[in-house]
Amino acid sequence: MLRSSNLNSVINQLDADHVANNAVPGAEHSNNNSSRQTVAGENECSLAALQLSHGILQIAEPPLARARGQLKELIGKQNKIYIDLSKEKYKLDCSEVAKLNDMMNDVRRYKEKLTRIKKEMQNIYQRTKVLKKRATNVATCKQRDYQRKLEKQQHEESLIGNH
Repeated sequence: MLRSSNLNSVINQLDADHVANNAVPGAEHSNNNSSRQTVAGENECSLAALQLSHGILQIAEPPLARARGQLKELIGKQNKIYIDLSKEKYKLDCSEVAKLNDMMNDVRRYKEKLTRIKKEMQNIYQRTKVLKKRATNVATCKQRDYQRKLEKQQHEESLIGNH
């Protein structure tokens, strides 16, 4: 009985059975005819099975070897594609990281601009507040001066009118 589909093991089995068959005719010299017939029948059956399996392997092995080679080639190509896809994924990951870094730099730059603009606006607000206060003081002073002028003029008119 065959234990493997490997061609070399089948050939080795054929050689071993052939050697055993050559030894069997020496055993035919025993006195028991039924045992001789049984051994000869088993040897013929086993030899026929081995020859049949050897013939089948000769027919089936070339296409199987070709299929095995094609499978190896396919696996090699799949591995190459997998490696290429992994590289592309890494490149995309790196480009995404680069984009993220660019975005973070933009955020930092815009934050600095915003802080600067906020300081400028605060400074403008303070200066405007001071200018409004000053304008109010100036307006108050002018109004007082105008009021004094009016009072002085009225006083002078009253002095001129009394004479």
